[in-house]
Amino acid sequence: MDNDDEDGGSSSSSPVCSDLADDKDDKPPLAGAASSRRWMSPKSIRILILTTLLILVATTIPNLQWGFVTLFFEKKGANTLKIAIYASCMSVFVLLTSLFSQKILRMMSTKKTLIISVILLSVSTCLHGVIELFDDPTWMVVAGVIIRAVQGISSTVMQVAAVAFLIMRFPEKCGRVSAVNESALGLGFALSPFLGGIIHDKVGFLWTFVAMGGAGFIMLPPLLATPSRLMTNSSPDKEYSRMDWKDLLFLSPIATCCLSSVVEAVVDYVMALYVDEMFGEDATFTGVLLSGLSLSSLLFAFVLGYFCDKFNPFLTGSIGCLLTCVGLLAMVPPPFLQSLILVNKPQLVTATIVTGLGQAMVWLHVLPAMLFVKKKCRHEPVNEKLSNLVSLLYIVATSTGEFAGCFLAGGLHSWCNYWQLFSIISGAMLFCTFFSSLCYFRSARSRSRSLVSLGTDSTSSGDESKVTDETTSLTSAEIVSLRDLSIT
Repeated sequence: MDNDDEDGGSSSSSPVCSDLADDKDDKPPLAGAASSRRWMSPKSIRILILTTLLILVATTIPNLQWGFVTLFFEKKGANTLKIAIYASCMSVFVLLTSLFSQKILRMMSTKKTLIISVILLSVSTCLHGVIELFDDPTWMVVAGVIIRAVQGISSTVMQVAAVAFLIMRFPEKCGRVSAVNESALGLGFALSPFLGGIIHDKVGFLWTFVAMGGAGFIMLPPLLATPSRLMTNSSPDKEYSRMDWKDLLFLSPIATCCLSSVVEAVVDYVMALYVDEMFGEDATFTGVLLSGLSLSSLLFAFVLGYFCDKFNPFLTGSIGCLLTCVGLLAMVPPPFLQSLILVNKPQLVTATIVTGLGQAMVWLHVLPAMLFVKKKCRHEPVNEKLSNLVSLLYIVATSTGEFAGCFLAGGLHSWCNYWQLFSIISGAMLFCTFFSSLCYFRSARSRSRSLVSLGTDSTSSGDESKVTDETTSLTSAEIVSLRDLSIT
């Protein structure tokens, strides 16, 4: 019966029920109100908690060793090149997995994908501690790279699947979905080295990975207890065309996000060196500055996400690029600004907060902006294919920027001094400001045109229905008159 009704309705359905169904489908405000209620419903809260924990686990477990693994390899006799290969291989595997994650997600359901990814991530993390048993540093690094490959694949698929599922379930709340993702990522990156260092000091190298890998299995019971119907798309999965590389408006947030990730990697690379030159070696102060970049996005994530939902997301991106540009100039001022900006620790902390806030706005606008183009400007359906595509493009952009940023920072640092380096990356963010502003005006124009087109279509359909009603009433009047003539 349900299939018959969806395909066009059965012959026994009444006209009143048909009219009510049509009215229900043609009222977007009611749909938006329903979406708002679903965001705060118990099922939605349960799904939000589950996906947040999945993203947190996918971020924390692969990064727990950075507080002690470099020193461990040095004590085992590994040279700088081998340590660099081990450290950079994760970003490479994340990038490669992101490119093929959409095909991986199509092979099985979201629930099965997440379960398999959690198992692979937990088992590989437990095996990571076994490299302590190797005597040869070369084989130790080879085993570590293989294990990091499994970690990169599983954690990337977990994050793509979790974010894509949230986008698919809450298409009207994509700004807040992006806030959930950024908050979990920021918390995971902030907690993982701290938590891993504490455990390592208590139980040693091997049992640190065994403990954290075993902790990953905690996600299996809530995943198994979650009904499969909650993790599937209830609407029909309409065919969605492949990504058009000529759609520059759709891809523009990805370009901005990639360049912003490059800027963050450059700042992370040179911050310790800059602090050492200006104030002397102070690892604690450097850690506070680097944590401030993540904490800014964590503190303002949901406010910015709500702003993206209410207004054009490209506006958020352009403001974020401008704030990042100003923060970078204030962080290491060029000579013509040094008379206005005094270089000291409070100034550096303030500039870091401004930069972190700008970076948060840039990253948070990516997913809402891409869906804004497809939904509001192109009127494409938000289905599983589109949500997977948007999620994996976001991860490709961030991983590519982080991977390229380290090499760019090393080259620029050897070629120019600090204020020149920061002037270059602030100039890049100023270019992104103008680029995002152009995208904002272009998207607003495209949306106005699409609304005019929709209004014309609805008017023409209304006129056709009016003509049909008049024809129907005229036919009824003719029938009545013919009946009166027959009686006469």
